[in-house]
Amino acid sequence: ACTTRSRTVGIPSGRCGPPAQLRRSRILPPMTCAIQLAPRILTAVRRTGARPLVLSGRTGTGKTSLLRRVAREAAPGAVWCSAFELAAQMADAIREGRYQSYRAALSADDRPLYVEHLEDLRGKPRTRVELRSLLEAATCRRAVLLTLTRSRGDRDVRRWLRGWVEL
Repeated sequence: ACTTRSRTVGIPSGRCGPPAQLRRSRILPPMTCAIQLAPRILTAVRRTGARPLVLSGRTGTGKTSLLRRVAREAAPGAVWCSAFELAAQMADAIREGRYQSYRAALSADDRPLYVEHLEDLRGKPRTRVELRSLLEAATCRRAVLLTLTRSRGDRDVRRWLRGWVEL
């Protein structure tokens, strides 16, 4: 069982599953928490009009692997991008005067949207505000799932997530 949870996003952040020595010896699978989280992610992928679900964990904990595995089953045509790519596309649309059409196209698409590496938005408060508005509009027709690689410097990103993502 998962013993701790992230205060910000409610995804297991502490020691999950069997003791480390059993995982290392391959007696028990290391994906115990993934097995526990998969149904929750599957539900989030199939819902529209709901708050985005955030998977948060340290580097190498399997956030992307888990999302890709669930996406193959639930939504093979899902759209994947990094937060940096999405922010760059948004900035280009604003500069070129086509932000409203970009926002409308993103909102009209009903395929699930996976945005990885929210930690890349550290120190970019204006970008986070615009991106939040864009993602909130997108959740009307599509599921939105996000990943955040936790570190000491992501306090502002976690604060930004509070109140509009699934805890």
